[in-house]
Amino acid sequence: MDAADNSSLTVEIGADGSIVVHGDIDMAGGPTLEKVILSRENSHQVVIDLDDVSFIDSSGLRSLLGASRRAQARKSSVTLRSVGPEVARLLQITGTTDQFVIESSRG
Repeated sequence: MDAADNSSLTVEIGADGSIVVHGDIDMAGGPTLEKVILSRENSHQVVIDLDDVSFIDSSGLRSLLGASRRAQARKSSVTLRSVGPEVARLLQITGTTDQFVIESSRG
């Protein structure tokens, strides 16, 4: 599954079922990511691989937090993999780090 609704963001499903994000999670790309998350969250554990994400803004954070809120309602969680300093900083500034399981970070 490949969602390419926006030229600056693509989302694919990895071999392990994770949601692999490429590009910027911003106002334009956030809805693309959210659509893929919504299509998978009821039947799969939500793992989002952010290895190829170098920018995230508040609208991108909103997409991640929405997924986390829905997962908590299902007694589940959202796992973030390969969290870069850009995403980690935004989570720290907004006090939302504890809304996610951080599987791994990258420098």
